[in-house]
Amino acid sequence: MFGKNLKKIRSVHGMSQQEFAELFDLKRATLGAYEEDRSNPKLETVVKIAKHFSIGIEDLLTKELTVNRLLRFNEAITVVPGEPQTKGIEGIACITENNKEDFIKQYSIANNISNIQLSHVYLPHVNGAHKLALVINDLTMSGGANGYLPKDMVIGTQVPLNEIEKVNGELVLAVTAKDIFFRKMSYQGDKAVLKANHPGVEPIVLNTSEILGLWVVIHLFRYTLPTNDNELEQRLSQLENTIASLRQKSSW
Repeated sequence: MFGKNLKKIRSVHGMSQQEFAELFDLKRATLGAYEEDRSNPKLETVVKIAKHFSIGIEDLLTKELTVNRLLRFNEAITVVPGEPQTKGIEGIACITENNKEDFIKQYSIANNISNIQLSHVYLPHVNGAHKLALVINDLTMSGGANGYLPKDMVIGTQVPLNEIEKVNGELVLAVTAKDIFFRKMSYQGDKAVLKANHPGVEPIVLNTSEILGLWVVIHLFRYTLPTNDNELEQRLSQLENTIASLRQKSSW
């Protein structure tokens, strides 16, 4: 591979045969013979070239050098597909606005997240087993001092359906055959009541049999840092939603 490697080295460094030959006290014709495999170099010459370009002698003589290698790029990144950084970390199935409808349809049939194709969130400090993440896309839970805003993400841990009644006053992700709700859940008799933080949003009352999957929210990841501007924007959004809700009721 020596001749082929010489040509590649010259090309990468933009050197003519004459320039390269003079650098190592060679005649241009001698260098041409090396590159065309018509002559074998002296060991002394090989050592000089290898040392000058910081290349192993064995590599120079027996391996086809890559452009990445000659330019000192990391070939593990640029050439060889590496192991994913998420190896060993279990992902958390994540529901977004784009896959929400498909998730609801498939979950109504499967009742098991593992059988549904979803994007995943990987967090090194959160085990993904029995977890479900939801990216918020509305303002139903935006009320109060610690409101939840669009693009925030909540993560819940699954509750067995036979233990639903143990969940009371908790923030939950509740899946039905028609929708997925992020609300605070409480009970009135044998009914599950899902309450929103926003004052203009009416509670949703469900029979417990309508709930196909339930996750108690245990983590929140903010999309933006809380600021006074965010709080003002949130209050304006709440006011707009309240006015819209009142107009809708008055039209009835």
